[in-house]
Amino acid sequence: MKLKLAFLLALISSAGLIAADAPKGDAPKGDAPKKAEKGAKRGPQKPDAVSDDDWKKFLAASEKAREDAGVKAAEAKLKEEKSPDNMKALQEARKAAILKADASLESVLKAIEDSHAKAKGGKKKKDEAAK
Repeated sequence: MKLKLAFLLALISSAGLIAADAPKGDAPKGDAPKKAEKGAKRGPQKPDAVSDDDWKKFLAASEKAREDAGVKAAEAKLKEEKSPDNMKALQEARKAAILKADASLESVLKAIEDSHAKAKGGKKKKDEAAK
């Protein structure tokens, strides 16, 4: 019985020492970007070519666009059937609603589209290089 107790105590104390040496999972990792949690909504990211003032205008116009009837109809259609055509229709409806809210934001929308195209192009090059 004493041997079992001694072995159990040795096992518990060694497990405590190993756990003390292990890095903490919630410790910050420097400047590493935070990953979005699964299911978290992500908004558009500000392209470098867009000024802070224009970006604030864009975000305000995007909020107004969410209330637009055309955007709501496109969102409903996308919920019914997820297809590339419905996704494209939603994007076009949002773009039209944003321009309706503030026509001066066309350059911001263009910068976002260019940023997306550049990101997709870079991803395709990485995929081709991996093959």
